[in-house]
Amino acid sequence: MNQGKHPAGDSIQAIAQHPARLAQRAFEQSHAGVVITDADGVIVLANNAFCAIAGCDRAETVGWPIAHFYTSLRTRPEPIEDDQSRQERETPSWQQEVLCRRDDGESMPVLMMVDALLDEERRPQYYLHTFILLTSPEGGRTGSRHWIHVDPMTGLPNWLLLRDRLNHAIAQAERADSTLALLFIDIDRFKAINDAVGHIEGDRMLGELAQRLQRAVRSKDTLARLGSDQFVVLLEKDGIAEAAQIVAERLQETLEPPFVSSGRYLLMSASIGIALYPDDAQDEETLITAARSAMYTARKKGPGRLAFVDHRLTARLKEKHRIESLLSEAIHLPDQHFLLHYQPEFDRASGRCTGLESVLRWKQPKRWHEPPGAYLEVIAQLGLGVRLNRWMIQGVINDHHQWREDGSPLGELPVAVPLCESHLAHDTFDRRPLDHFLRQQSTVSFDWLTLKLPGHGLGSHLDTATHMLKRIEQLGIRLAVDDIGASPIDLGWLSRLPFTKATIAVGSIVQRPGGERLIEASCRLLEALDIEAVIAGVDDAALAARVEGVSARLIQGDLYCPALPADELGGWLSEHNAPCD
Repeated sequence: MNQGKHPAGDSIQAIAQHPARLAQRAFEQSHAGVVITDADGVIVLANNAFCAIAGCDRAETVGWPIAHFYTSLRTRPEPIEDDQSRQERETPSWQQEVLCRRDDGESMPVLMMVDALLDEERRPQYYLHTFILLTSPEGGRTGSRHWIHVDPMTGLPNWLLLRDRLNHAIAQAERADSTLALLFIDIDRFKAINDAVGHIEGDRMLGELAQRLQRAVRSKDTLARLGSDQFVVLLEKDGIAEAAQIVAERLQETLEPPFVSSGRYLLMSASIGIALYPDDAQDEETLITAARSAMYTARKKGPGRLAFVDHRLTARLKEKHRIESLLSEAIHLPDQHFLLHYQPEFDRASGRCTGLESVLRWKQPKRWHEPPGAYLEVIAQLGLGVRLNRWMIQGVINDHHQWREDGSPLGELPVAVPLCESHLAHDTFDRRPLDHFLRQQSTVSFDWLTLKLPGHGLGSHLDTATHMLKRIEQLGIRLAVDDIGASPIDLGWLSRLPFTKATIAVGSIVQRPGGERLIEASCRLLEALDIEAVIAGVDDAALAARVEGVSARLIQGDLYCPALPADELGGWLSEHNAPCD
């Protein structure tokens, strides 16, 4: 008798024939929060359990970066990519404790497990995030504060407990008018060692490493693990520079004896950054940022080095973090925080306006008139570029419709909208490819619209973007290339897509030896490919003089007309006798 085995019944056969139905049911009915993101971390799907954990509706999750919904318990997002960031990008799966932020202000401690879903070439195409509410070993939901304050791999305090102790220590130091020191420790080359010995052995070595570091600090000090190979030491007493340096040197010395792994002897060292309270920072967040920036300074000197705070670098990192926070909030309500301006292009011979380019303006007092390049780069890093791009496209369509209704000559001009590189890397956003999004817009035709693609990203994403761009061209939309000359050009991809126009950014090119000849050569190359060149970025008379002999017909820059709001542009063109074609 074959006990323990049962013949496949109808239900099992049905499951075998329709596995997708079972997968869908498991996704929807799971008590664990399940989220699928694209390769940039933007949410594509989320189940009801995740929405319950995050305290929001499903419609409020799709299209947002997954990082918007949680705070890591190991460290804050890095301004500069660290070893952990690289490991998570390159490793098929990882996990960490996080706090899920809810709209009602409550935070839910959960274990987040992330698995990469690979394409045919073994590259991450999507990520599967699973969120499990943390419980104590006895089963009570977050019943033990100790349980959520301890790093499970090393037994050390984690990020959450470190923050609590650091805030308490700062409050005490302020009352007592005393000092603190914070040491940020990064193990040199640990990822390479981890890859060489395997992750299981690497975890064991990490535990041994934590024990060595623990023996090197005093019982009154706090050693915490932030994640991967990063640790922090808080010196609550004698937190002066001399004492901090002694502790840092002792930490480095404890790593000098080789680690033994499967009969092999492995050497490790640490880069250590030191920040002092109150000299370097007066609050928990800034103090950690300062110590981290000092660690980067130490790492640049070579392995096994230490460094105190470089205030210039710390200020830059703090400002970058502030800008990221402001932009994350602004993009949630773009109508309140951004405006569209338009910069004309002109025929050099006749002075007539031949087209417009939409330019983003951020309603920040200190950045109102700044070119958007700097903060657009930050937006791209936050994974929000596509969302903002689509807001721009909708705004341009609305302005163009208004010009047509008013009988303005601006309504007869072609308008260009610059796209971010993310449009090329991934074809979808909120489950709608760009061409589907465009088809849903309320406009009679797109024969007036040009989409400008970033030249620096097109070559690396050509295979992904080709089909989408051809579908967009079928809508009657023209395609252009931005910033020719700012990066190397692959003539193969330049000739494979139906571009009608290309912008040559002359500001940086003319600074090179033979810059004028390079610009002219670019113009002639584009002409041979039936692509019209636009000389752009001509903002002063000196630059205009240097490109005077270039054969391009069209020109653009602040010298001729700055970017202006839609309601001012027509009046400016009339006042300056620049008729529209």
